Amino acid sequence: MLGWAVALIVVPICACRADGPWNASFTATSDYIFRGVSQTYGGAAVQLGANYQSPFGWFAGAWGSNVDPYPSGDASKELDLYAGVTRPLGDNVSARLTYTHYVYLDDPRPVRYDYDDFALSVDYMDRFAITVLYQPDFTSYSQLGFAHKRPTVDYEISSTWPLSSRFALVGGVGYYDLQRLFGVSYWSGSAGIAYVDRRLEIELRRFFSDGTVARLWEDASADGDVVVSVMFRF
Repeated sequence: MLGWAVALIVVPICACRADGPWNASFTATSDYIFRGVSQTYGGAAVQLGANYQSPFGWFAGAWGSNVDPYPSGDASKELDLYAGVTRPLGDNVSARLTYTHYVYLDDPRPVRYDYDDFALSVDYMDRFAITVLYQPDFTSYSQLGFAHKRPTVDYEISSTWPLSSRFALVGGVGYYDLQRLFGVSYWSGSAGIAYVDRRLEIELRRFFSDGTVARLWEDASADGDVVVSVMFRF
């Protein structure tokens, strides 16, 4: 099963962080979808996060969510521990390097699915980002078989286009290379609208993906699903 914070990378609409270097978030979402795959098989999720941002550009934090690795089975918890650094490349362009370690707690599966992720992003004016991600030790089970500790590479593009001070169009698309896992690759994405009022953010997104996702994970495919998420920032 795949897992991380949110489907694709979400570029912030505005500076809605708490004052000071520390910030935290609480999110309730009707479905936890990541890379075209529902991590909760269509169920709701509650997600918590905390982050420290240094004035020198480096950052570190943790993020967690409930997940359901098996449909109608025992639930598990995903914990993501991350750190990285952001550096300006020009007046409106910045680069970010992030390392994330994914841990699954109380996981009912017989093998460990924990893995590492290295991501390099280039961002333009907080409106457009291109990201390349590399996982050297990814583990997944699908209808095409079981792959243990194999490398994968992902490519993602995300964008936020402000419509007003409180509304913005949001979306993105990704290409996921699982050739070394299952001999296939696939693409998925999302598009929607977001509302931001100080520390409150509400998103409505529609997700889409090609038929390979259903071949791999059947009912976990999020193609055509509409998701509502509410986030509070502290």
